[in-house]
Amino acid sequence: MALKEVMRASYDAFLMVLLAGGISRVFNRTDQQMIQEDFESLKKVFGSIGEGLIAEEVVEKEADVVEGVLILMGQSTEQLMEDFSVLTCEKSGMGVMGNGQKLPMPPTTGRWNRTDPNTILRVLCYRNDRSANQFLKRTFQLAKRR
Repeated sequence: MALKEVMRASYDAFLMVLLAGGISRVFNRTDQQMIQEDFESLKKVFGSIGEGLIAEEVVEKEADVVEGVLILMGQSTEQLMEDFSVLTCEKSGMGVMGNGQKLPMPPTTGRWNRTDPNTILRVLCYRNDRSANQFLKRTFQLAKRR
């Protein structure tokens, strides 16, 4: 049980570095493969500890959230912007965006998830991409990163 909690905490810390690592953190879409490899190594650590103290199914189940975020990191900026806009409208009750309407800032849920607008927004914020910067500036007046 203790090892499972250490595994969960490790996965949460991995996501915290990716999604809330501070202003000096930026990622390119192409970095997703390297980050995926790092996460696979982390999963192997827990899958091999104590010769099966944590069942492989448990390791995989707990990894689902991280792997969902890694999928987001591999998506195109345009797809992220579209998903963000649709999910934000749905979750805020706005329905379809009309002309002149602004997207609301999604609430911070504290739970990373591939379908959470705040998680997608954070992937966009850390994306080292001109389109992402323009979208963030236009939508939320967020300053351009260095």
